[in-house]
Amino acid sequence: MTTHRFTLTARAVAAAALLLPAAVACGGQDTADDAPATATPAVGQSADVPRESPGTSPTGASPSPAPFDPEAIPVSEVPWGEFPHLALPEGFENPEAEIPVAPSDSVPFWTGDRLEWVEGKVHQSPIYARDGRTFSRSELVAAVESAVTELGGLRVTDSRIPGAVIDTIPHDVSVDYVDGLGDIHNNPVQTYVVRGSDRLLWVHVCANSAGGSWMIAESMA
Repeated sequence: MTTHRFTLTARAVAAAALLLPAAVACGGQDTADDAPATATPAVGQSADVPRESPGTSPTGASPSPAPFDPEAIPVSEVPWGEFPHLALPEGFENPEAEIPVAPSDSVPFWTGDRLEWVEGKVHQSPIYARDGRTFSRSELVAAVESAVTELGGLRVTDSRIPGAVIDTIPHDVSVDYVDGLGDIHNNPVQTYVVRGSDRLLWVHVCANSAGGSWMIAESMA
């Protein structure tokens, strides 16, 4: 077997020494396809209820948000009026017969980290645009948020409910409150809470480009 010998000149050695660090640096970088995805904040995240976060972990990893706590919401000093305390915004309507208020029931509200089962009075309704108008999801959400803000409440979350979490809702609840929950399988939900001195008002909104739903529940704090 013939052995080939290669002789490097001084210039070649110097060139190799310069290229080696660059090659190592390039080899340590992820490609665009391999790089980890960056989480996108929820729409209007800065307006959500502030949540206390635990200290940074020893490894320097970002801590997970603390679970939602209704007591983080300031107590509202605004009169609420009669239940359900909120009316459909101007330009929207429930085209079906009015759905009676359940005087006492237990219904789920998504907080961004869990389903909170609220016991108390419950109101639900489908939401459509009035005749001659085009339904606007963004207009509905903005109007509801404005009304909740006027009552002294805050938004808890604007996010999708994971499918595994939706599956934990009992079938009879999903059927009885389909007009209030809406299409939570395919659309994000907005949850708001107004905190009184002795009670909590929960508001759930779910909408798409064609129509929406909302559910309002009042529980004793």
